[in-house]
Amino acid sequence: MDETSNAASAAQTNAPARAPSAHLAWGIPALVLALAALATALGLAWMGHMRLQELELQIARRIGEFDAASREARAAAKEAGSVLEGLNARVAALEAASQEAQSQQLALAAMYQELVRGQDDRVLADMEQALLLAQQHLQLGGNVRAALISLEAAEQRLARAGKPQFDPLRQAIGRDVERLKLLQAADVVGLSARLEALIQNVDALKLAAEAEPAVRPARPAPSGPVGAVSRLGQEAWEEFKQLVRIRRLDRPEPPLLDPGQAYFLRQNLKLRLLSARLAALQRDEGAWKADLGAAHAWMAEYFNPNDPLTQAMLDSLKELAAAPVAIGAADVDASLKALQAMRRHTGG
Repeated sequence: MDETSNAASAAQTNAPARAPSAHLAWGIPALVLALAALATALGLAWMGHMRLQELELQIARRIGEFDAASREARAAAKEAGSVLEGLNARVAALEAASQEAQSQQLALAAMYQELVRGQDDRVLADMEQALLLAQQHLQLGGNVRAALISLEAAEQRLARAGKPQFDPLRQAIGRDVERLKLLQAADVVGLSARLEALIQNVDALKLAAEAEPAVRPARPAPSGPVGAVSRLGQEAWEEFKQLVRIRRLDRPEPPLLDPGQAYFLRQNLKLRLLSARLAALQRDEGAWKADLGAAHAWMAEYFNPNDPLTQAMLDSLKELAAAPVAIGAADVDASLKALQAMRRHTGG
């Protein structure tokens, strides 16, 4: 009995000790799972945060690229405007120089009328005035016709004088007249007017991408009565044929330009034509042909070749490029040297 009571008391004593160990065995896995879930949630939150930062960086980069492109476009527009203003200023400077030369000629005429004495001196003064005027017509404007008028008037004045001492000067003027008549004189005023008309029509040109699609010719209606089934079959066959189109691959597709690029294209074309106008005023044959050739290439590439205005402007550019603007050996140096020699001989 004693042994039985001792065993029972021992079992009662060990029973409370096993109960906490069972709770501990269930609590540890639950804690591990909770920690794992917490770590997973933290990882997902961190990944979402990093993804959000990456998206913000991409958006900021895109905004920066757009701002840079916008600044470049504004800078290009400003540069084109400054170049256009510079060309206009150079044209205005040339016109001012021509007007100043004319005013100088008037001043020289007044001075010669006041200072020249004697009949021979007056004749020589008139010859010098006419020769200087012809020289300036040739150097400033390349106007061979005006120079010939001045030289022929001087030659007639010497013929009316009828003095043998003026014969060497008269012969020199006659040789310069014959030489200038053989030169090809370019009508700079007419060329400038034609270029101005082309510049005014640049904004009316149609781009190559604006070409109108070809319109299919209407098929003639059948002469006899056609049933509904036959007409339906014919229309279905016409629609089926439109599924296959044949295009030429030996020519590239016309370039597509957004409104900003089209605007700068037209402005650059105007600048080319203005540069050609300046080259004509300066008698620069190389720049004249280069600017007109570039303008012709741009029009043929970027504008609609089927447009009548484009065709007319291309033909005008070809004609202008074939027109000479440079004048070789256009001077009256021989007549001026003969005049100076006569002045030294007469002591004037």
